[in-house]
Amino acid sequence: MTSTAQRPLDHAREKPAPALLPPIQANQPLPEINITGPINRVMELEGKRYAVDVVQSAGADIRRPQVVEKIIRNLTTYAVQQPPSVASGVKIVIDLLKGAG
Repeated sequence: MTSTAQRPLDHAREKPAPALLPPIQANQPLPEINITGPINRVMELEGKRYAVDVVQSAGADIRRPQVVEKIIRNLTTYAVQQPPSVASGVKIVIDLLKGAG
């Protein structure tokens, strides 16, 4: 091997190995939706409308169980980050999806 090719190899061997990334869990547990306090009916309907729009956007793919699981996971993650009134509306749709599956 020529010295031109050997120098980059020697340089690469001097660098420390990169740190390993922790493994990613395939199915992390879903957070629980906590609904506390008074429910604002307008915000509840807003959350329900958003969740229905998400389900409708799946179209015919909603028949596949994997798609339903993904939608449930996405809606649950969304609902946890919202006020209790919005989460209540989203939870109605999530419960319907769980019951249909």
